[in-house]
Amino acid sequence: MGKILKEPLVHFLLLGAAIFLLYNMVSGEGGAENEIYITRGQQENLLNTFGRTWQRAPTPQEYQGLLKDYIRQEIAWRESRSMGLDQGDIVIRRRLRQKMEMLAEDVAALVPPTTEQLQEYLDTNAEQFMVEPRLSLSQAYFSLDRRDDAEQDAAKVLQQIEAGELTPEPADMGDPLPLPARLEDVYESEVARLFGQEFTAGLATVETGHWTGPLQSGYGYHLVFVSERIEGRLPGLEEVRPEVEREWMSLRRQETVDGLYDRLAENYTIDIEPLIDPETAEQGSP
Repeated sequence: MGKILKEPLVHFLLLGAAIFLLYNMVSGEGGAENEIYITRGQQENLLNTFGRTWQRAPTPQEYQGLLKDYIRQEIAWRESRSMGLDQGDIVIRRRLRQKMEMLAEDVAALVPPTTEQLQEYLDTNAEQFMVEPRLSLSQAYFSLDRRDDAEQDAAKVLQQIEAGELTPEPADMGDPLPLPARLEDVYESEVARLFGQEFTAGLATVETGHWTGPLQSGYGYHLVFVSERIEGRLPGLEEVRPEVEREWMSLRRQETVDGLYDRLAENYTIDIEPLIDPETAEQGSP
């Protein structure tokens, strides 16, 4: 059964059936215009909608009110159509378009992706699912506002550390900053959020296990000690399968809708009148 559902011809037939169903819903065919028949499924839908909204079942009186409102809605729809009130109404046109596209998307969702398809999507869109690099680091801050030459001061402190003249304690080496002096196992995006993209980009060339700098941020200059770096990587499919499947299905639904319109457009001759008359445009050109 699963193999049959994967056949493109089956997809086409299901889509055709969905469009035919939509046409019947819009045109009113399939039942007498003066007959209103409320199916069990429609009643269950009313009950489910009420339950999701109010978190309880309706009382008998409320249920009769739901039925009455549904009947009035059906009568209003039929009478409005008979009066031509649906013609040229942009709201109705948009709603019918939405219903047709939803039917097409439902057809696309009937066939789940295979593991091979998901792996191919993951490989093709690797950047979308990359696991970010993670860092553990310490930083000492040198303020542009408090110092005449913050960069030079930071460089001097670094020389003292390298010469063994100074025990590196981030809190004692620089100026106060309302940001953490130590970050443990944080994603690179979190470092960028705290210190800015320029500072984070500078960390890419920093060796672990050594004080280095000065690195500039939007606040000033920093000496940095990276104690651990875990490089970014492309995860295995099983790590991100729900996310990949969600994105794959979103793309498949869009492709199905696009394909539907492409096929239906072949039945029409589309002529778009120019907004500007070519002769007028030529006369007005310099």
